[in-house]
Amino acid sequence: MLELLRETVRTMESGTPAVLVTVIGTGGPSPGKEGAKMLVRADGSTAGTVGGGALEARAIQAAIQAMSCRHSRRLTLGQEEGGLASLGMACGGHIDLLLEYMSSGPEVHVFGAGHVGLAVGELAKFAGFRVRLIDDRQEFASRTLAPWADEVRVQSFPEAAAATPGGVDSYVVIVTRGHEWDTEVLYHILRAEEPPFYVGMIGSRQKVESCCTSLRSRGVSENSIALLHAPIGLHIGGNAPKEIAVSIVAEMIAARYGLDSKCSNGGATGGDSTTIGNH
Repeated sequence: MLELLRETVRTMESGTPAVLVTVIGTGGPSPGKEGAKMLVRADGSTAGTVGGGALEARAIQAAIQAMSCRHSRRLTLGQEEGGLASLGMACGGHIDLLLEYMSSGPEVHVFGAGHVGLAVGELAKFAGFRVRLIDDRQEFASRTLAPWADEVRVQSFPEAAAATPGGVDSYVVIVTRGHEWDTEVLYHILRAEEPPFYVGMIGSRQKVESCCTSLRSRGVSENSIALLHAPIGLHIGGNAPKEIAVSIVAEMIAARYGLDSKCSNGGATGGDSTTIGNH
């Protein structure tokens, strides 16, 4: 158990999310005993065990699903669903597992590596966020310009936006070089089944309204558009790139600690819990 907990800490320190699976209840014959634990990493590899065989395979599958939406949940193989026998296991008992999402910390995806994007990324890193910096121009998405970033990616904005994870640890700041790219990024972000916790876009009120009109015409719902922080950042009066960065990162921190009405519950408290049956 001690080595498993050490491995969990090592995984968190590496910046990789994981799920800690714990047997919290059993009935009848069961390969997993109450209190048994298994760590599931993002690549599906594991440490520890909750019983092996088909049960463990099902737990790993559910853990990866929990990581994709960044929420803790329960996996119940109860008598009414056929218990462990439904997995083809001869023991025939039933089991209840807690799948605890282990956050590697909040991550901000900064779209645009211009003056404001670089300032936001550097300050967000200082404030404790993991930072992914994205631009479609090699000369801007550069390790030389952003040595503090956890990841620097040269990629088309729509492609990167479509692959951005959602959930309580995901923050998005849209500060690309133009209105067209801002709209494209926002379109893909807001259409996600699980949106990021915080979404902000730079721009004047006129630009923001034009962008939102375009999104409505493309089928984005009003509920999704309502998640947007735009104009982005807290009103502090400054207009220099570093001053704008301060206002944006301050707004992200306020959201994380429950002081922003646009952001759903979760933030620093780590999300919700969902029960899954034997699907």
